[in-house]
Amino acid sequence: MTSPGRKLNYMPLRITTNTLTRLTLALVALSFVRVASADTDLFDVAGAPVTLTASMRTREYVWSYFKPGKVANGNSNYQYNFQSNVIRVGAGYELDGVKFFAEAMNPSLLELPPNALASAPVGALGTGANYYQTQQSRYSASLFLKQGYVEFGEQILRGLTVKGGRFEFFDGAESTPADPQLSWLVTNEIAQRLIGNFGFSDAMRSFDGATFRYGDASWNATLMYGVPTRGVYDLNGMDEIRRADVIYGALNKQLESRLGTTLGRAFYIWYDDNRGLTPTDNEPSAAAKANTRAISISTLGGDLVHKLRVGPGSMDLLIWGAYQIGSWGKLTQSAYAYTAQAGYRLDSVPWQPWFRALYTFGSGDSDKHDSTHGTFFQILPTARIYALTPVFNMMNTTDLGGQLILKPLQNIEWRSDLDALWLSSSRDLWYAGGGAFDNHLFGYTGRPSFGHSYLGTVLDTGVNWKACRHLNLYFYAGQMFGGPVVGSNFPGGRGLTFGYAESTLSF
Repeated sequence: MTSPGRKLNYMPLRITTNTLTRLTLALVALSFVRVASADTDLFDVAGAPVTLTASMRTREYVWSYFKPGKVANGNSNYQYNFQSNVIRVGAGYELDGVKFFAEAMNPSLLELPPNALASAPVGALGTGANYYQTQQSRYSASLFLKQGYVEFGEQILRGLTVKGGRFEFFDGAESTPADPQLSWLVTNEIAQRLIGNFGFSDAMRSFDGATFRYGDASWNATLMYGVPTRGVYDLNGMDEIRRADVIYGALNKQLESRLGTTLGRAFYIWYDDNRGLTPTDNEPSAAAKANTRAISISTLGGDLVHKLRVGPGSMDLLIWGAYQIGSWGKLTQSAYAYTAQAGYRLDSVPWQPWFRALYTFGSGDSDKHDSTHGTFFQILPTARIYALTPVFNMMNTTDLGGQLILKPLQNIEWRSDLDALWLSSSRDLWYAGGGAFDNHLFGYTGRPSFGHSYLGTVLDTGVNWKACRHLNLYFYAGQMFGGPVVGSNFPGGRGLTFGYAESTLSF
C-alpha cells in the first residue's frame, strides 16, 4: 500500500505480436483447459503431473556514488537507497515427452531516487537512477509473461531437443559439468558474457524465438534465434525490442583424461540492431548522431577450461576470447576481447581456500575520426557477473584482478575480489551497461576519458548462504577508488560504495 501522494506506476499486461509466443500461449492454454476439464486430480493429468514453481526475491540497495561537481538543478542525489521485489510464478506440464511451461513475473520498485541524474556527460548516478530514468516514478510495478514455451525432447530425433516460444538464454551454459569447481567456473567466468537474461536486474530479459540442441552428455551443438524483450531497467518486460535480433551457434565438448577434465566451446553470434538510435561511441557528436544505420556484427570465439589435481589441491586454467567483424552503422567493426585466468584450490584445508588470478582485455577505439569502430561490443550480456560493482563492463576495459573464494560451511560461499581497471584506449570512452532493453535507449552509456587511462581499483566481497532448501540469503559490499578518469568526470569525489542485501524464497 502506498502512502498518500505517492504515485504507483503500474504497467498493464500487454501481449506481444510475436507469432511463436502467441502459438506457445495457445498451446499452454489448451493444456490447462485439459487439466480443468479432466476428472483426475488437478496436479496429475493422464499420469503426468503439473509442476508449479514460485520464487520471491527481495533486495535493499545502497548507493554512495561518485560525487559530481556542481549540477544544473543544484540537488543531484548521489547517496540513496531503494528496494525491489521480484515474484515469479510458473506452471509446467509434460505429456509424452512434450513440455509446456508458462511463467509470469511481477517486479516492483520502491523509493527510487528522482534526482540522481546529473547533466551530461555524468548522467545516471547508479542503478536507481537508471530505473527512475525509464519509469519516471518513485514507485513502479508491472506484470508480464517472463517465459512461455513448448519443448520437444527427442520426439523428432534421438539427442535433439527443440524449444519454441519465450524463454531465457545464457551463452556458454549449454553444458553444465558435474564437477562443482568446473560448474562454478562456467557459471561465473564463461556464461552470459555476451548473451544473458540480465538476472541481476529487477525486470531481466527474455527472448522470443527458438533453440535447437543436439548431442549427449559429452558434447552438444546448440543453435538459438531470438528477439530480445524489453526489461532490465524497463519494467515493461512484455514487449519485444523491435528491430533487434540475435543468432547464436556453438559446439561444446567435454574430455576426461589422466591429466584432468577439459571443457571446450567454439561459438558464433550474429547481432542485428535496426532501431535507428544514435550509438554510444567515441565519434564526434555530429558524426554519431548521423550514424543511425543498422549495427550488424558477427562475433567468433571460443573458450577452454581445464582442471587437474596438483599436490594437495586442484588447479584450474581458463581462457576465453572473441573477435568481431561487421558494421557499426556506417563504420566497419573490428574489435576483440579475451581473458586468461588461473586458480588453485586447497581441497583438504578448512574453508577450502581457492585463489584465482585473472587478466581481461576488451579492445577500445584509438581513432575516433577513421572509418573503423574498434571498441569491443558486449552485445546482450548479464554484465554484472563480470563487474560486481556495476560501473564498468568489458568494453574498452583492461582488468587485472584476483579472487579468493572460501567455503566456511557447505552451504556458505564467501567470495572477495580485487580489480585494477584501465581503459584499453585513453582515446575512447568509459563504458557501462548491459545492452538493449528499450526501443528508445541504446543500452550502453559512455563517459569521456579526458585523455586518461586509469579507471580505478575495486575491492568487493559477497557472502552467499543457502539457509535452507527454500531460502537463500546474499550480502554484497563493494568499494571503488576512482582514478584520473573518474576524477575528471566527478570532481566532487572519486570514492564509490555499493551494496545490497538479498533474500530469495523459492518453491
